[in-house]
Amino acid sequence: MSDASDAVVPSVAAEVEKKQSPEVVKGEPQPVQRSVAEIESDMDATRARLADTLNELKVATQPKNILHRQTQKVKDFYVDEYGAVRIDHVAITVGVVVGVIVLRKTWRRITD
Repeated sequence: MSDASDAVVPSVAAEVEKKQSPEVVKGEPQPVQRSVAEIESDMDATRARLADTLNELKVATQPKNILHRQTQKVKDFYVDEYGAVRIDHVAITVGVVVGVIVLRKTWRRITD
């Protein structure tokens, strides 16, 4: 019985030793040394992409563009893709507005 436990321990120790030792992968390419000109051209390309991104953000955050997007969202909510009015959405909105008005008037009568 002690022979079986002795046989298991060395194999476990070997597994632990394998996991702790660093693995060396042969044939893996080494990092390529880049010239200063290549690095500068990469930096210029990155700057150009950053400038484009900033310009896109500038355009997207202009108040008139924000207003246009929000107006379009409201129109899309009340009008379907065929140009017809979505009666269910209009009815829900009217119901909410009427409910708020009734609630405010009732609240004023109770508190006055």
